[in-house]
Amino acid sequence: MTGTGALVLVLMAALGAVVILGLGLFAFRVAAERGSVCPPMPAAYRDAERAWRCGTLRFTDDRLSLTGAGGPSLGPWMRGNLDLGVAGPLDSRDASSLGGAALIRVPVSYGTARFELALGEQHYTALRSWVEAVPPGWNSQVA
Repeated sequence: MTGTGALVLVLMAALGAVVILGLGLFAFRVAAERGSVCPPMPAAYRDAERAWRCGTLRFTDDRLSLTGAGGPSLGPWMRGNLDLGVAGPLDSRDASSLGGAALIRVPVSYGTARFELALGEQHYTALRSWVEAVPPGWNSQVA
């Protein structure tokens, strides 16, 4: 086999691997979104006064989780154990570190853990409604 033929073969193998990897990631994303109550929403997370980490917030019937960009997910946090505090605006330093967007800071308690979420106003409204609503099947055994 000539040098050119080997190079073409290597390039075709690399292209095939990239296509297969892309299809796998797409299938993983579709499977991860199955069961979501609403579309994933952008959010930021921090605990213990660390730097904000951006990610995607998802909630299903009874769980909330935050998936970081290329990193492991945080949570899942069970709906009944979440306690959303009083929401307020981000200070200017935090807002600039998150791109200057108009975000709301929400303190969250989950058992003994405490952390903060930063989300847009419409996403905060959806999260608050979901947390305060009665979970599906909660009183299905009542006669």
